[in-house]
Amino acid sequence: MKQIKAIRKRMHQPSGRTIHPDEFENFVLVRYGLTLKKRLKGIHKETVQRFLQELLADTPINQNWQLTDILGKTLRRIGNKVPFQFYRVIANDWPEIQHFLQREIPAVPLTERIIVSNPVDDAQLQEIVSTALAGNTYSELVDNNPEMLERVKNQPASSLQTNLLTDKSIDWQKVAAVFGPFNFDPSKAADAGTRQWLDQLMKE
Repeated sequence: MKQIKAIRKRMHQPSGRTIHPDEFENFVLVRYGLTLKKRLKGIHKETVQRFLQELLADTPINQNWQLTDILGKTLRRIGNKVPFQFYRVIANDWPEIQHFLQREIPAVPLTERIIVSNPVDDAQLQEIVSTALAGNTYSELVDNNPEMLERVKNQPASSLQTNLLTDKSIDWQKVAAVFGPFNFDPSKAADAGTRQWLDQLMKE
């Protein structure tokens, strides 16, 4: 809370002031709380915030940001730590998330400002998210299951991805059918707050 108050104070200081790189993540999350978070509803608020935390933790601030690469990298890092409903929320809210990143990241008062480029269009979004889901499917299938690994090792990832699409768009009914048998278990989360969030997210 002290860090957040300090960052808010800096926001009201005259232009020309810069923040230390260590303050970057908290600065962006405060901006999220003051802007986009207020426009989201229900479980979407915390889900998008947790997505941004993963994105910010995994993306260096000493380089320009290409959103097509960053989105894919962040989703791969998250993997099966979340249920498929997480990916549905992010896909649905991506236009607003992307607008937030395009507006807010270059405005962060670092000594060297970050340039945000390569926005993700809808076709790319469907491709990136479905690729991540297919990777998660493969991981679930072969996890501690040598027999299943032998059965799917020659199956191209693209075929797993195709099974999740209808007319090149993610079919969330198909996704639910594929991930249903895996029985995602929120009780394995590291803390009570995360477990509560996951429980609510799975009802989304």
